[in-house]
Amino acid sequence: MTSPSPTGEVCPPRVGRVTLALVAMGVPGLLSLFLVYPPSGGVAPWAILANPAILLAAFAFAGASAAPVAGFSSRVAGRVAGANTSLVPDQWHRFLALGIVLGCAVGIADHVTRPLWQAVHAGPPSLVEAWSPAGLVVGVFYGGVIEEIIMRWGLMSLLVVVFRRLFGRGAPRPSSNVVWCAITLSALIFAAGHLPGLAAEGAVIGGPLLFRTLLWNGLLGVVFGAVFAHRDLESAMLCHAGFHIGLIPAALLFFSL
Repeated sequence: MTSPSPTGEVCPPRVGRVTLALVAMGVPGLLSLFLVYPPSGGVAPWAILANPAILLAAFAFAGASAAPVAGFSSRVAGRVAGANTSLVPDQWHRFLALGIVLGCAVGIADHVTRPLWQAVHAGPPSLVEAWSPAGLVVGVFYGGVIEEIIMRWGLMSLLVVVFRRLFGRGAPRPSSNVVWCAITLSALIFAAGHLPGLAAEGAVIGGPLLFRTLLWNGLLGVVFGAVFAHRDLESAMLCHAGFHIGLIPAALLFFSL
């Protein structure tokens, strides 16, 4: 990863190059949105991508500035900054496997418990019921890449920097408490970010559905955040992508019954 200056800042040219590299990584995820949100009459194709593209660029830039100060790393960012490091995370298969196990377990648990949170007339489908090949592509490329750049690389790094300044008391490195506070808060924001989508689909967000949505996504956000903090951005991306892959066996299990 890039090395901060004695003042804790990162060289602006490196910030720009890292930002561009991460935005480029997110392009397939942006394009995948056309699979689930096809252009409609009167809506220009670029309008579908405008908001997520702006968020991607903004948080890629924020993370390029804040992540080195927070002590976080990215293999892609490191290579762009001149580090001689592999783009493939060490033991990458373990993080992919962790995500697959999570996807299978959460998918089954979500489907089995749907009578508790799924309203009769306005309840959203379970993760298993909503699964589709198009959704898998979006989950892997948009969720696994873009959401990790936004929520972990950008937001979580910024939270660590803020918490460190507020509570670090001049410590040279963020404490584990500061990091875990950032992991937890970013996970809660990540979970809450799924609520507008449910509302847009017409779901009535009552207590049970609210709890279910915050529980599963908050739990996943904590896992992805911990992987990012203790390893690197690419490992968190693999874990997140693995989650969506793990929904396949869960869907096959219940579709075959």
